[in-house]
Amino acid sequence: MQHVRRLLTLVLLITCLTLVPEVVQAQDSGGQITHTVQAGENLYRISLRYGTTVTALSQANGITNPNMVYVGQVLIIPTTAVPPVATPMPTTLPGTPAVTPAPTATTPASTAEIVHVVQVGENLHRIALKYNTTSAAIASHNAIANPNLIYVGQSLRIPAAGAPAVTLPAEGGQPAQPGATPAPADVPATPPPSAAANVGFAYGVQVHLPNQDMVMIANSAKNLGIVWVKQQIEWALYEPVQGAINWTPIDEMVDALAAQNFSIMLNVTSAPGWARDSDQEKGPPTDYQTYADFVGALAERYQDRVAAYEIWNEQNLRREWNTPRGISAASYVEMLRLAYTAVKTVDPTIIVVTGGLAPTGFNDGVNAIDDRVYLRQMYASGVAEWADAIGAHPNGWGNPPDSTCCRNNRPAVPAYDDHPSFFFKDTLQDYREIMVQNGDSGTYIWPTQFGWGSNDALNVAPGVDFSADFAFVSYTSLDEQAQYIVRGYQLGRELGYVGPMFLWNLNFCMVVGVTGEQCMWSLLDPAGNPRPAYMAVETLAK
Repeated sequence: MQHVRRLLTLVLLITCLTLVPEVVQAQDSGGQITHTVQAGENLYRISLRYGTTVTALSQANGITNPNMVYVGQVLIIPTTAVPPVATPMPTTLPGTPAVTPAPTATTPASTAEIVHVVQVGENLHRIALKYNTTSAAIASHNAIANPNLIYVGQSLRIPAAGAPAVTLPAEGGQPAQPGATPAPADVPATPPPSAAANVGFAYGVQVHLPNQDMVMIANSAKNLGIVWVKQQIEWALYEPVQGAINWTPIDEMVDALAAQNFSIMLNVTSAPGWARDSDQEKGPPTDYQTYADFVGALAERYQDRVAAYEIWNEQNLRREWNTPRGISAASYVEMLRLAYTAVKTVDPTIIVVTGGLAPTGFNDGVNAIDDRVYLRQMYASGVAEWADAIGAHPNGWGNPPDSTCCRNNRPAVPAYDDHPSFFFKDTLQDYREIMVQNGDSGTYIWPTQFGWGSNDALNVAPGVDFSADFAFVSYTSLDEQAQYIVRGYQLGRELGYVGPMFLWNLNFCMVVGVTGEQCMWSLLDPAGNPRPAYMAVETLAK
């Protein structure tokens, strides 16, 4: 009960703070700089803003646990830190897309040189697009050895050949273009990215609406206190003939979710046969632009109702990315680039999330590429330039949320305790490390699928055996499932770099029945009755 009270107090505090039109982040009083902690911040992000370190901040404020700071807390910034240029913070509630602030640029009186102050979520490529130059030119002009390593608050001199930055109008609309300097032919002219980095932690769940009572399912999600809802859109089902999209069922799904005021994310996957090289398993289209066209059409039709798009699903698996060319992170990033461009052309505030990777536990390069290896390959292929958030599938298998590889003392979890992919916390922390190593510390991880399965009390029919591939569902009781899910949400919130978390799943048990593996994760049983995990999430989220 005390935890619930603390959680409610925190939610109210966040609400009060985020409703203030303008929040002063830093004050200089008598030579001392202070910073008021905002929603979604942690000491690491604050240290980057002021050019200091987590250790220095902790020492200056007597903080014994650097992971525990709270919204509204006033921090003393060490005197050696550099005061940041004032940066507007989001005024929207967590889970609500925010408008990107205009890039900060000043022109010194003595020269015609432009100075750009790095904002949250920016990288050199995105800055280069704003000034009609290249990331290599900016890096050379500022003596940056590693173009992937820039920090929030850093002042960058823009080469004289660069055009003035594009300024976004205060109330949306098209940016005003100063002059008639065209973008270089080899740089895609994409609109500015959204402020996805400002969308911090929020409760989410994946639903399945096709051929279900959509109102009932939407109400069940609403009663949980969930903010975000994910629905998968299998492209093959809705455009079986090129150019002939069946909008009616998608309209019905979006309408049902929008009626409950959810923040909606659509996960678009599964290319139709006419667009593919192979009809075996699932896979991307031969021409990635056809996928981008479909996603762009979705973005245009649901611009005012769908807040985010997840581009594909578990693309590090052959069964999801089956092509004659094999699994390829570079190919995926190319498709992502085209989809990102299509979405942002419609509305720069729509959030684009990479497809969540499957934690495989093995890496044969044919059937699967280890998710950590694949994520590094995505960064090597430029994923930071074409994504607002990094999708992840940190499933816990049979391991508790706080356990880490390979020290699980639970003997009942054989074969799922010998690799970091099988551990919820390890997956999130490993992804974060890879992102920081690639200069992408300002981007959030979105767990677009997570959870724990249990086959307790499901009355599995005789002859149905999950021991081969899904034995772990028998390792977790219903009570443990509820406890693990609650702790998973809590841990994601505590980490400070996790955005909306989508629990897998709400109602798949009603779709596939007890013989389907997806049923083991469901919060509702085959009859639509809540399992213990449903009630646990309801208590937590509300």
